[in-house]
Amino acid sequence: MKYKLLILISLCVLLGFSSCKKFLQEQSQSEVIPKTANDFRELLMGSGYMQKEEPMNFLTLMDDDVDFNIDWDSGNGQTYVGSSGAKRYFYYYTWQPRLFETNGLGEVINADPSTTAYYRFYELIKGCNAVLDNIDGSIGSQQEKDRVKGEALALRSFYYFRLVNMYGAPYNSSPDALAVPLKLNSNIVIDNMQQSTVKEVYEQILKDLKTAATLMDPLPIIRRDFHINQPAIHILLSRVYLFMEKWQDCINESNKVFDQGGILTDLTGLTTGNYISYNNAEIEWMYGGNAQGGGTAEYIPSVQFRSMFDVNDIRGKYGFAISGGSPIITKFVTLGSFVTEAVRTAEALLNRAEANVQLGNLAEAGRDLNDLRRNRIIGYQDESINDKTNLLLAVRTERRKELYMEGFRWFDLRRYGMPAITHRYQNEVGEAILQYTLAEKDPMYTLPFPNSLLLRNPGLKQNPSGTMADRVGH
Repeated sequence: MKYKLLILISLCVLLGFSSCKKFLQEQSQSEVIPKTANDFRELLMGSGYMQKEEPMNFLTLMDDDVDFNIDWDSGNGQTYVGSSGAKRYFYYYTWQPRLFETNGLGEVINADPSTTAYYRFYELIKGCNAVLDNIDGSIGSQQEKDRVKGEALALRSFYYFRLVNMYGAPYNSSPDALAVPLKLNSNIVIDNMQQSTVKEVYEQILKDLKTAATLMDPLPIIRRDFHINQPAIHILLSRVYLFMEKWQDCINESNKVFDQGGILTDLTGLTTGNYISYNNAEIEWMYGGNAQGGGTAEYIPSVQFRSMFDVNDIRGKYGFAISGGSPIITKFVTLGSFVTEAVRTAEALLNRAEANVQLGNLAEAGRDLNDLRRNRIIGYQDESINDKTNLLLAVRTERRKELYMEGFRWFDLRRYGMPAITHRYQNEVGEAILQYTLAEKDPMYTLPFPNSLLLRNPGLKQNPSGTMADRVGH
């Protein structure tokens, strides 16, 4: 019965919910018509929650933690240089303006818009909107309705945060720049949707998260059921405030996570990987991710990045494993055919630490930094850092190590001022190794809209990165 319901509702979502309200009100002899709050909770799980692949996994190929696996050699003439896998991801790795217009062979095409991260996030938003438009009229207790509504609002904000940080300028540099359209209901829009500014999108994200917290905070906290919960919502609020540089608000939201029972897990007793799982008590919400967090055999965590980990750091010892001479990511648990990602209290601690440094509360920031390291590094001895610049660097370095491959680094680089990055690449064996450079404050830090989307919605204004010439290696 549950699966019939999800299928029927998914069809309604795909049709745009143009007559969904009418459909819900009509009499039917079918038992799968959604009527109750629990029906809409199932709809949300089927159409609003990210089930498997993280649409923005390609961002791990663009940051400064990745390297092309040029040096791998099987000894039998096999190498990743010139391989189909290397060519498939070349456009992302070298920040080409047509990075979204390629196929699985690395050839430039007019890509199907339904394969883009932009389209897929809006499909999830559509599922959230369908629930929000109809949940108030459903059958059920107010608490049941509030939980479903709170989850839908939190999920919608989660997706808009990703969209605005891919296709809009960083909030702390250009809040009035155009970003993405805000679609806040399930009605079909005939006219082209216009873009909202970065600031407007952030304001909507905050509004949704605050309302979600208001609805859900009075309810019992449920953990480890793959639904977003109250501590996860406050972690997301602390994240948004961090990016907006509203330091005290960030601290306040981080504090609520621990007030609601969030803990930091001592990982120093681990002897294996897969610590991003519900077996880890600091995980508040798990959602669909990717194998290796989006990493590949051809594009791997760089030697420089891996060298940042102390030899006794559990994250370095068990977050990576060497397979066939190449590092793979082993921090994520595998469920079925996909790897899960998570929202967890370690982020709240790091968000609070960075905000405290910015406010000059060095002792408080140092306490959080030491707490995290003590729970990650065997035999760690507390360190005292009394210089603000050095402490900020230490906190951000710890953030880089703690959250690698979890969708943070590219977004963090944007708010850090968009530094220059260099990637090396070799097209074929025997050819020169070329260096591709993303310049400081490069337009590509704000991603281009795929051409297929511009054709579908002429109301979108292309970002400057979409009009750049092909990036050339030297």
